[in-house]
Amino acid sequence: MENIPIYQGDSNSAKIAFIVNVAWGNEYLKALLLILKDYQINLTFFLEGRWVKNNPESALMIQLAGHEIGNHAYSHPNMTTLSDEEIHNEITSTNNVIEKHLKIKPAFFTPPYGYFDERVIKAASKEKMKTILWSLDTLDWKLKIHHEIIDRIVPHLQNGSIILMHPTKSSLEALPIILNHALKSGIKTCTISELLS
Repeated sequence: MENIPIYQGDSNSAKIAFIVNVAWGNEYLKALLLILKDYQINLTFFLEGRWVKNNPESALMIQLAGHEIGNHAYSHPNMTTLSDEEIHNEITSTNNVIEKHLKIKPAFFTPPYGYFDERVIKAASKEKMKTILWSLDTLDWKLKIHHEIIDRIVPHLQNGSIILMHPTKSSLEALPIILNHALKSGIKTCTISELLS
């Protein structure tokens, strides 16, 4: 079972989770954390190892705000193009830098671009990590108009949805509307750990 990536949570449980992949977008991080604080919710932030190395204070700020931390590989490669050793190094180097700065070992891994093969899943599993993917994608790295993100997400939100986002201006503008919709629908927004528990 651990060699299958997880795309969503239990459809019988009224919960959704956002995964926030961070390898850039520092200028929007504080504003994003403020929105999440206003809504009193915690999300799972998947951090690129190289980003943590270069931005340890920002990584700590995310952790201290109560959010769960995951592994988003070290240098954002297409993992399927790498050798077994390189795959292993991308995952473990990220765990090492996260452990160094945040004193935790992530339980979850999400591959850059969502690209994976069996070797990638096995390498994460060997580090006792579950591979997380998503059922809904904001495409916020290319959609600049927040209404386009809302249209992509809100009509398709359902129990167990995992929504991919990044710290972008358009996602920040769309997020309160998506969260309000979830609240009105009686759906709780939570971390990946909580979604899967």
